[in-house]
Amino acid sequence: MGRLLGIDFGLTRIGVAISDERKIIATALGSIKAKDKPLVALENLLAKHSSIEAIIVGLPLLLNGKEGDMALRARMFATVLESHFQVPVIFWDERLSSAQVERFLTECGVNRKKRAQISDEQAAALILQDYLNCHSKKN
Repeated sequence: MGRLLGIDFGLTRIGVAISDERKIIATALGSIKAKDKPLVALENLLAKHSSIEAIIVGLPLLLNGKEGDMALRARMFATVLESHFQVPVIFWDERLSSAQVERFLTECGVNRKKRAQISDEQAAALILQDYLNCHSKKN
């Protein structure tokens, strides 16, 4: 039974999360710099986790539901991921996920510097958890 990988794509940082083997809980793994060989950094981050079954990539749709420039970039990155890791990529609507994480961390009293460090990985966990929750209701 494999795990799912969650990705919050960004031009500066890419947030990464992983599910448990039962696909119930998403856990933030970390974030990687988008410009510093992200595939190598992702491999290093995943070194202790085996059997990735699929990658859930947050698709940053515009508020009207259409795809903008960032959605196109996320799709291009997803194509590279799918080719490199040889697993299917599933897109998941991530509208306002970063804003939700930012609001939650602020309400929890996390300072601005720490929020900047963890917001991408927490957004990836939120995207993946949303996907898991939706699919657990269908099963």
